[in-house]
Amino acid sequence: MESIFNSKTFPYHIPEGMQLLRTLSELFPNSKTAMLLAQRAEVDPAQIYWDQPIFYVWTSVLNIAAQWNRLRELLEAGKDMLPPASVGAVFLKELLDDTIVAIPAEPRTQDGKPFFIHDTDDVSEPESLLYHDDLTIKIGLVPQLIKTLEVLSRRSSSVCRITADFSGRGMNGTAFRIGEQTLLTNWHVLFSKDNGTRADTVTAEFRYEDDGKGGYLNSRNFVCDVNSIITNKENDWAIINVTELLDPEWEIVPIKNNVTPQIKTQAFIIQHPMGDRKRLGFVRNLITSVDDRVIHYLTDTQQGASGSAVFDSDGMLIALHHAGGRPQEVAGQPPVKKNEGIRISRIVADMQAMGVDGF
Repeated sequence: MESIFNSKTFPYHIPEGMQLLRTLSELFPNSKTAMLLAQRAEVDPAQIYWDQPIFYVWTSVLNIAAQWNRLRELLEAGKDMLPPASVGAVFLKELLDDTIVAIPAEPRTQDGKPFFIHDTDDVSEPESLLYHDDLTIKIGLVPQLIKTLEVLSRRSSSVCRITADFSGRGMNGTAFRIGEQTLLTNWHVLFSKDNGTRADTVTAEFRYEDDGKGGYLNSRNFVCDVNSIITNKENDWAIINVTELLDPEWEIVPIKNNVTPQIKTQAFIIQHPMGDRKRLGFVRNLITSVDDRVIHYLTDTQQGASGSAVFDSDGMLIALHHAGGRPQEVAGQPPVKKNEGIRISRIVADMQAMGVDGF
């Protein structure tokens, strides 16, 4: 593995370099914290323009740190600010130890921007004003929220972590069960974005989650049959079969429904962010845009959420998470990210056109 520490020019061209940029932007999504870390690493803050989107702030910090051989100190400073067992801290430690790092699958351009099918990840001022720092809700809405969370708790059994191996390099994503032995995820989770080659092996890990009591469930790994993959690259979806019977108590998510997502309603995402244990994105989660192909939503996601199920407040599947945007500060609001999902109705139409049925 090529080390990120061996050059005075930061290596954005290798997966670990671009992954570090994206991770720092998500872990420390404001200029104040980025400046603090730069100062702790003795990276001269006077050489950095701080009043710009955080993605570009971190680009500048990494460039200067590499130029002055302070990259290790920067990563050490970042690691020390995180809980030792957190996914972010583990990732930074793996880089510092020059060990092989599993990279979350993400559709990105060469300069690190997320690849959105419709428009870009830029957050408009009206969108940012939907994303308030106040996490309280009206008391009259509590019964519906409880009902929603109960449904999603059951739905969560269908969601698994995907690990796809490409010639010894692991890529993480998320998938969910849509048939007896069939999982739905993204094309870019199972195929290389660089050359389009299929993963050599794919493993689905169910029950990779906490037990709600401070411990963890015993997860179960299932080998997937890469020869079973059916996919549509244009709309970034893929189905794959596991080679063993799945637990019948794990839900099968219905993909055929007549639900049309509505702007300013909620989108809930069950995901494995950065390959971590299963989590639910359920606050600051409004849909901002809908067309016949994709939806945009402000729900918190991280890398590794690719292939996650996007549900509405009734627990109905409305989309397949496709791409997460970069954290942005707009109109004085807290950092916000726009996300994009492929509408499940579009995926079902694709399947029917391809003669794929039974779900």
